[in-house]
Formats: sequence, structure tokens, C-alpha cells
Amino acid sequence: MVKKLLVILVLVMIASLLVCGCTTTTNNNTATSPPTTHDALLEKLVNATKEEVYGNASYTVQSWDVTWNNGTSVTILGTVEETSTGITAAANSTFMSFPTTQDATNFLNVFNKTNYSLTSTDYASDTSNIYYNATGHAPSVYKEYTYTEGSI
Repeated sequence: MVKKLLVILVLVMIASLLVCGCTTTTNNNTATSPPTTHDALLEKLVNATKEEVYGNASYTVQSWDVTWNNGTSVTILGTVEETSTGITAAANSTFMSFPTTQDATNFLNVFNKTNYSLTSTDYASDTSNIYYNATGHAPSVYKEYTYTEGSI
């Protein structure tokens, strides 16, 4: 089941940002950026993913962190422990929303897939049903790539 979690989630690398420091100011005229509106489909996908992960009795969720990168991109960092073996697996998944299917295809075509294997083009092979649970229908285009680090 740990492998399935890794297959479900597309592993991507992200950078962490540490910002520190203090300032003192006497005026309150600081500019603030307007709150980002999150893509509605991504909101549904995050919720469906959480329901899928927390609802699986094969493993225990040790950590779950959702970070919105912007309105059309969200990263989920999660760690689970397989209940029968005690094996721990971590996943770093980024979901992105594109205006059109062609835009998503263009992104995928230029993405460096050197360390990825095309696992499936048939949504019926995806037993998680996360997309279906979020939208009520199967995707019009489906490509599942798997990236594995280490010996898993």
C-alpha cells in the first residue's frame, strides 16, 4: 500500500524558504498583497486526497501539510506508516491547475521526465478515484507517471 501511495502522488522537489528578521516602523502604511483565491478544483482535489489518505486503514498518517504555492498550485507533504509492516513512506506532491487541457499537455511535454516512468494512460487503473471523487467524472486525458527514490 505504501507503493500505491507513492504511485498516487507525483513526487516533485520543492525548495523551502526561511525568512527571518525584525523591523520597527512608526507608520502603518505597509502594502499587503490581496488574498489569493484558490482554484476550486484544486480545493476539491486536496479534500478528496485527504479523505483517501485518512480513510485508508492500511496505514496511519503521521504528518499532513498543505501549502498553497499560489492560486493554481498546491503542495501536500505527507508521511504514513504501513500498519502491517511499520514501514514509513513520505510523499511530496504538487497539484497544478491549467486553463486548458492543451496547456497541461504542453507543460508535461517539456517537463523533464528522465527519472519517471509512464505507468498508465488508463484512468480505470487508478484505484484511488481521487479525481472522480472530486469532480464526479473521469478526466478526459490521463497519464500516470511514477518516480521512485531509493529501494522502494
